Amino acid sequence: MAKANSIDLSKLSIDELETLAKDVETEITNRRQAERERVLAQMRELAASIGTTPEELLRRLGKPAEKVVAAKYRNPDDPSQTWGGRGKRPQWVTDALAAGKTLDDLAAE
Repeated sequence: MAKANSIDLSKLSIDELETLAKDVETEITNRRQAERERVLAQMRELAASIGTTPEELLRRLGKPAEKVVAAKYRNPDDPSQTWGGRGKRPQWVTDALAAGKTLDDLAAE
């Protein structure tokens, strides 16, 4: 980090301090905007190098993730094993049912 110029703020009037604060805020805003524009230009250049746009890449990234289904059933012998009740039954469910248990017996609490 560059060493800041020493400004003796105690010698400034309230009006001068307010002006300085506004100037600093404006400079910060301008620099952030310039950085955004620089990064966006880089993104456009990189995307163009693979024949696409940043917008298309973001659309692809924005596809909804698979829904996570809450555990409906839990293996009483190993509580870390769960099943949401969708798709193929896990082997532990099949084994428990074959052993005479019901799905109600395996219900997660």
